Amino acid sequence: MHILHIALGGCLRAPPVTYGLTPDTGGHIAYVLEAAKAQARCPEVDHVTIVTRRFRDERLGLIHDTEIERVAENVSILRIGSANAPYLEKDGLLSELPVLTQALLDHATRADRRIDIVHAHFADAAVPGLALARAQSIPLLYTPHALGMDKLLSGAAECPALKARIVREEEAMRRADGIIVSTRDEANRQIPRYGVGASRAKLRVIAPGVPRLSSGSADHGMEFIEGHLQAPERPLILAIARPVEKKNLAFLARTYAQDRELQRKANLVILAGQQCGLIAGSEEARVIDTLREIRSEYGLADCFALPRRHEADDVAGLYRLAARSHGVFVNPARHEPFGLTLLEAACVGLPVIATNQGGPVDIIGSLGHGILISPESEAALAGALHRIIDGPAIWSSLAQNARQAEARLGWEGFARGSIDFYRDLMSRTEGAYPSRNAALPSGRVDLLPDIAPLPFALADIAGTPGGRP
Repeated sequence: MHILHIALGGCLRAPPVTYGLTPDTGGHIAYVLEAAKAQARCPEVDHVTIVTRRFRDERLGLIHDTEIERVAENVSILRIGSANAPYLEKDGLLSELPVLTQALLDHATRADRRIDIVHAHFADAAVPGLALARAQSIPLLYTPHALGMDKLLSGAAECPALKARIVREEEAMRRADGIIVSTRDEANRQIPRYGVGASRAKLRVIAPGVPRLSSGSADHGMEFIEGHLQAPERPLILAIARPVEKKNLAFLARTYAQDRELQRKANLVILAGQQCGLIAGSEEARVIDTLREIRSEYGLADCFALPRRHEADDVAGLYRLAARSHGVFVNPARHEPFGLTLLEAACVGLPVIATNQGGPVDIIGSLGHGILISPESEAALAGALHRIIDGPAIWSSLAQNARQAEARLGWEGFARGSIDFYRDLMSRTEGAYPSRNAALPSGRVDLLPDIAPLPFALADIAGTPGGRP
């Protein structure tokens, strides 16, 4: 079996990846890389190819202008598009989709091994993925990772770009042969909001594993952070997220800033991406400015660290330092599609506090290593922080649950589940491939009785019947 993943955005390269280097260099890249490596270890898999966009930017690394890169045995990255092209963020990629689609089709005609399955990550990747699947009569899988509808429902401004993204996502769901998501929340609430009839045979929940943390030790974490804090030996309240509004980092910072008792007991460290080279006026720059303003307004320079840059060893070291100091990891997002950082925390025995909106409900319900809170209640967050930091028995119980879960967090289960799904779809399409222009059942799948409807009609977005551009 030859599996082809498509993930166009961000700085996708063989590890080590500098996460947060750009706004689009996030958790989906870890997902794709780890999934590919785990799938390649399965006996029925001959090769896994990861397709991404080629670009040239010395600041981001010249490797991204290299057409072929080896990741592991039987795993490679193929970069398509023009050599010397500039880096583009997510919205900027849209105008290049026709060129990237043609480049992928051209490559497929020259490839020395047949492609058996296409797995697209995000709706932009589904465009070339669909074209390739149609040309070669093979199935297309789609994994959304994060959905525009949930961004909208979490308070994002309704703008043409977001509306267009939602239409693309609906189209990808409608036309894909299969959809893989990570949590029941995605399957039961997020996907049905798009009004796409996704049957049980088409939609699978397959939990991913956890990307392996680097070897950065707790001592390394202390060396990294001690220059930022007056008393670095205190318990660490740690958050790691991209500096975007939906991650709700200012909510965490304000909760900490308004609790003097908490400041005396624990330090706050927020790793909010790589802050060098932020574009003035961008969402990322605004979020960082807000965090700095909170730190300054409340006089928290000695106990609230907001490092401008970090490497993989720094991240791993801070996780381990937070666990050693009997601290806690916090994910306060307004809505979190999955919650990979909660699994990373579990791998080092670190208790967590997380939003009760989205994937963390499944994760904490399964692992039992944390507390769920409303992402709108500062009182709930403060109470949870005090319970864990002030309660050694509670901390130890949650940490023990985290350590016991580590053995279950490998990628082998994802690899086996995804390949079984691939084989099922391949057997269904073999010899009689269905037209992707055929309409699928419309309306909600009755997975939960309280699924909220779309806040607007998809037809109203594009201004055409059915929401199609």
